[in-house]
Amino acid sequence: MYRTPQKRIKGHLTGKALALLTDELQAERRRENEESLQRFQDEVRHRVAQKAHLFKKRQQLQTDPVVTPDTRVIWTHHEGETVRTAAQQRVMERRPQESAEGMRQVRLRLAACQVMQQEETTSELPGGSWNISQTRHKAESHALRAEEDALGEEDDIVFTSRHACPLVQQKGSERPLWSPEPSQPDSGFTSSLRIWPLTDQEELKRQRQSQFLMHRRLAMNIEREQVKENKQHRKHLKRTARIKAEKERIRLEEERKLERVRQLAEARQKLEERELLILERLKLEEEERAVEQQRRKREEKGKVAARFIEALRAQVKERMSQAKLELPPLCCCASSFWDSHPDTCANNCVFYNNPKAYGQALHSALVSLDLQ
Repeated sequence: MYRTPQKRIKGHLTGKALALLTDELQAERRRENEESLQRFQDEVRHRVAQKAHLFKKRQQLQTDPVVTPDTRVIWTHHEGETVRTAAQQRVMERRPQESAEGMRQVRLRLAACQVMQQEETTSELPGGSWNISQTRHKAESHALRAEEDALGEEDDIVFTSRHACPLVQQKGSERPLWSPEPSQPDSGFTSSLRIWPLTDQEELKRQRQSQFLMHRRLAMNIEREQVKENKQHRKHLKRTARIKAEKERIRLEEERKLERVRQLAEARQKLEERELLILERLKLEEEERAVEQQRRKREEKGKVAARFIEALRAQVKERMSQAKLELPPLCCCASSFWDSHPDTCANNCVFYNNPKAYGQALHSALVSLDLQ
């Protein structure tokens, strides 16, 4: 429909007004977006500043030292002195007292175990003289020598035991009442301790019995330690044998598992190879079948085309005999009409192996004969 110039001018003005209104709306929306973005940025800056201020205040509170007059300790250090706590000072004060008390108890125990060994009294012990094994009692002999050295350093201090007979305090100038036998191989048991006087046979007998019991107790302790060590050694051997058997069992299980996995992998690989061979054989059979079908189709098609061509040639021949006409050759490689054939034409001829074109040519010749 044709529009007048006034209508076109009015439509043009209306479009311009709409464009201006759209621009104003877009500018207003853009300004509102910018204002909201500015407000959001200001709020974010304010929150970040508040958090930074709080973090700085908390850090100042943590770094400021808290000084309390009750718990303050002033450490002083002078040249040549070491700083000790109150507990360490108490321990250092108690240590001399404890060492003196322990030394006193050791002296009393040794005094109770001393024995006078004389030639006429050694036969009273069962089995004759007490023979000491050097290898077994080596540790005890070292301990006794250490205690004797400790006693020799403080001979001037007088101690009394809980027994009836006190120790005889003799000086270095006095002669000891007995000396160890020269036939003893261990020199650790040669003691320089002060011994009891020959006043009471009962006390001597009791002391000999206590020494016998002490040595028997030491021997029993050594035997018990050896039995315990042997038991621990056997237990350790059993434990190591058990651990070795467990490790061997785990290793055999792992080997059997790996062997099973390997056998499964080999069986799976063989199955896959067999499947691939079967698939390839099936594929080859399908290809051969398709080729055979195509060949059969071509042969069938060639037979049909040959029958069709023969039928057309017979019809053309019949019409030519009826009309008593002679048609020219259909191609250049033939000398007459009947010499043209897909099987006998040259390879550059249009009818060579082309029964369809030859059939069309025969059909057109037959139609031309019908028209005549």
